[in-house]
Amino acid sequence: MAKRKDIISSDPIERLLSLREDFDNMFRDFFTGFGASQMSRKIFPLMDVKEDSKKYIIEVEVSGVEKEDLKLSIKKDKLIIQGEKREEKKKEDESFLRVERSYGGFRRVESLPTGVDESRVEAKYENGVLRIYLPKIAGEKPKEIEVKVD
Repeated sequence: MAKRKDIISSDPIERLLSLREDFDNMFRDFFTGFGASQMSRKIFPLMDVKEDSKKYIIEVEVSGVEKEDLKLSIKKDKLIIQGEKREEKKKEDESFLRVERSYGGFRRVESLPTGVDESRVEAKYENGVLRIYLPKIAGEKPKEIEVKVD
């Protein structure tokens, strides 16, 4: 006899398993149904931000994007990363069985850390990774504030 899903069980183990099933369904639906088509239309490159004593380094994953299709700018303490990943031309005698890679334009806007010398920012592109070097202003250190006891 099949159980009805709309009746809440009093068994905590059964309720936990039902909750897990609901989460599994939610993630499956998100990444297959409407979610997959939404994700394929929006490209949002992943990035890492590192720091050493002299600079911040931003590494942006932009594999498949040509250097000519990348544009970087700084406006009002914001770093703007724009680009386009162009779709490969399909050959006459081939057809796709699966398409998981995303194509199209992207734009990512990030706030710059304080103390960046904007006039010396550099960028390099190699092996699908865009590295942006943000030099720190020389000699600028955070102001320390003494904590007093009342």
